[in-house]
Amino acid sequence: MNFQLTDEQKLLRESLVGFLQKRYDFDARRAAAANGGWRPEIWAGFADDLGLFGAALSEAEGGFGGGAVETMLIAEELGRALVMEPYLESVVVANALLRGTDAADLREGIVAGTALVVPALYETGGRFEPSVVTVRASGDGPVLDGEKSVVAAAPIATHLLVSAREEAGVSLFLVDAKAAGVSRRDFSLIDGKPASDVTFAAAPATRIGEPGTALPRIERGIDEGIAALCSEAVGVIDAMLARTVDYTKQREQFGVAIASFQALQHRMADMATLLERARSMSVMATLSLGLPVGERRRAVSAAKAFVGDTLKSVGEAAIQLHGGIGTTDDIAVSHYFKRATVMQSQFGTAAYHLKRMGDADAI
Repeated sequence: MNFQLTDEQKLLRESLVGFLQKRYDFDARRAAAANGGWRPEIWAGFADDLGLFGAALSEAEGGFGGGAVETMLIAEELGRALVMEPYLESVVVANALLRGTDAADLREGIVAGTALVVPALYETGGRFEPSVVTVRASGDGPVLDGEKSVVAAAPIATHLLVSAREEAGVSLFLVDAKAAGVSRRDFSLIDGKPASDVTFAAAPATRIGEPGTALPRIERGIDEGIAALCSEAVGVIDAMLARTVDYTKQREQFGVAIASFQALQHRMADMATLLERARSMSVMATLSLGLPVGERRRAVSAAKAFVGDTLKSVGEAAIQLHGGIGTTDDIAVSHYFKRATVMQSQFGTAAYHLKRMGDADAI
């Protein structure tokens, strides 16, 4: 495949890399993880200094004419820097859920960084399956009742995009995160990112789109999120490999750097091979987003399954090659490993997506 970036795409990447090198060093990131996993000044910098949130949107959508490839580039660099801010949830997935609706003002807020909109799509009983929806919408208002589980970035959200069931089927609703009837149980994921279990008790909501038509849009939005997650994973894997190579060049045993040991060289060569294969799968997932639904699902799930297994293999190898020090909080690779562990099950495990690939053949 001849995959060449345009000059504009190269500039986007270079600008983001420069911003992150100046303002997102490991010590600052670790401090943020210990203090809620969120820095408003970084989020504002992404929006105001870089225009990052509109880079992947068409001009008709209020963006700068980009698309899925721009999202891929951004997500990879955010993964490489281990960024905690919810670009994936609030920009990628939320924008996909709002596309084609009359929520133009809200999308403008997302691009400007003033609205932090978080999808709340999964429930305990459905695990990774978004079609399992027990939250109910009722009344002319309407109001929502029920619970969504492990809603990433909910503690810092301004709005929630909630899937709920009504008589016509599954619909999508916008809920003010501070509205009466909305309560949260907040916690941190093992990678330090904030999340919540969110309960709705007669919570006022606004329907987005036509009643009962939301499920295909939700599935499409999740696929866009998975493609971006795979790109972020490439950045995480690349960083783990680079830090492992650097460490083995510095660590000495028997008077020589352990990087000179042939067995370890083979191990790191295997890690590099997996990285390049994961990169190819990420590109495939990104370029599949415009395909018919069955082909899109098959490609995205294939990428997620492979990338999930690669995160596990490379992460475990990185920790092993670092030795005991690799598990300590002071060493960056331990934080990459924690993020890699969360990403393996985010939007579904490898086993779930292998099954989804088979189900896509029937579409």
